[in-house]
Amino acid sequence: HVLPTDGYVNGWRSNYPFGEVSSATKTSSNGSKLGPSSVSGISGTVFEPIDEYKGDFARIYFYVCTRYYQYVGDFGGNGSNVFKGSYPYLENAYFNLYLKWAIEDPVSQKEIDRNNAAFEFQKNRNPYVDCPSLFYRAFMA
Repeated sequence: HVLPTDGYVNGWRSNYPFGEVSSATKTSSNGSKLGPSSVSGISGTVFEPIDEYKGDFARIYFYVCTRYYQYVGDFGGNGSNVFKGSYPYLENAYFNLYLKWAIEDPVSQKEIDRNNAAFEFQKNRNPYVDCPSLFYRAFMA
């Protein structure tokens, strides 16, 4: 669930949660933004990746909730409260936002290639990349 990134941009992203920004206080050269949340139910500063990666991050978060469900209630970062200790393991506003992102940004070849490379190294896969419809059975049934 770790992705390569621009070190400078990742530095100002810090531990802010992923979200959508109402008015950017910082914008990277590729268009990622940092600023106050525009999403109802998510307050404070968030980091908004470019559209091309929103679904990738959503599927990573769903994988983390599936694989580490017993621990995610203890996850935190900058007081973000993204995760919770009970199903579906994401706070409602984040769950709804990441669901939207997963639908709007379907699995790309780059994401498939990354999943395959992770498997070669770790011997595990993100099932939401391999079979995006599995998300609906896991979280929407």
